[in-house]
Amino acid sequence: MSPLIPPETKDLTPAQMEQVFTQVSQFFSMLAEPLRLKILFILCSGEKSVNAVMEQVGSSQANVSRHLTALCRAGILARRKEGVTVYYSIGDEATLGICQGVCARVVEEMKT
Repeated sequence: MSPLIPPETKDLTPAQMEQVFTQVSQFFSMLAEPLRLKILFILCSGEKSVNAVMEQVGSSQANVSRHLTALCRAGILARRKEGVTVYYSIGDEATLGICQGVCARVVEEMKT
């Protein structure tokens, strides 16, 4: 088996592989929004309240909350509520690793 093909997929049927491809596509479309990537970047330094995220991204509360909710539903972010304040943090280190790797590649390309 090719090293690029995940061993977890070796026993899947073609129909199951189609489902995998669909879900992977949906996962990447979740990350295809620059504001969501900016939110992830901000949360790399640790948990933040919605207000703190809102201030750092420079967008409205409604817009930031919509993106935070989408990222949380996708399992990328974790959410915690303390009184009336909602806090978000990175909930999926694997997704963070993917984003960091791609960002590093883009930065290197920009330098050349």
